[in-house]
Amino acid sequence: MHPAKLCLAAACVFAAASKPIAAQGFDGVIQFVSHEKDSNEADTLTQMTKGSKIRFEGMGREGGAMIIDGNNRIILVPDRKQYVNMPADFGREAAGAESAKHHGVATKTGKMENIAGIPCEDWHYKGTDDDGKAEEGEVCVAKGAGMMISRLSGGMSQHIFDAGGQAFNDAMNNGGGIMKVTNNGKLALIAVRAQATSLPDAMFAPPAGYTKMDMPGMGGRPHKP
Repeated sequence: MHPAKLCLAAACVFAAASKPIAAQGFDGVIQFVSHEKDSNEADTLTQMTKGSKIRFEGMGREGGAMIIDGNNRIILVPDRKQYVNMPADFGREAAGAESAKHHGVATKTGKMENIAGIPCEDWHYKGTDDDGKAEEGEVCVAKGAGMMISRLSGGMSQHIFDAGGQAFNDAMNNGGGIMKVTNNGKLALIAVRAQATSLPDAMFAPPAGYTKMDMPGMGGRPHKP
């Protein structure tokens, strides 16, 4: 497993929640802080969930967002007031080639943590990074909460799970979410605030006034939805 792949950008940092939250089937907002490998700078991100729907904010400096509902993926580009529909199989061929590069195993430690008010179970992993260098650390996995990599990636990051072994692969694909990652003794990702709440459906659709554009390299021109 390569936890540096989990480090993405996003919104604002908040203090960790103190009240325990039921994790299974979590609906609401979770905010994370991530630390890029070989960098002292921290980034933040926000994930909003409602049933099968996810909105992931803070993608890049322009404040873009990704909306997911099942196999449907919509990328919002706020500075252009446009959105693009991403094909369900986009990037999977490249992900298959990437998977072959990674080897390792993740095993349960028997330790539980409470991150941002949500209980999660620690897994210890050992493997190699993209450069073939040895790495190891811990991943804290919550059931039904946390960064839902399996749903966010749509299969494009399957190699992250494959490199952790079948047990870890199954845990992630059966509703597991990431609450915290350490890599070679350094914090790579952590949830800092979780708020259970019912979100409006409008959060999971392109805003009014946005026009649809085609995926780069797929041809066509922007057009009205």
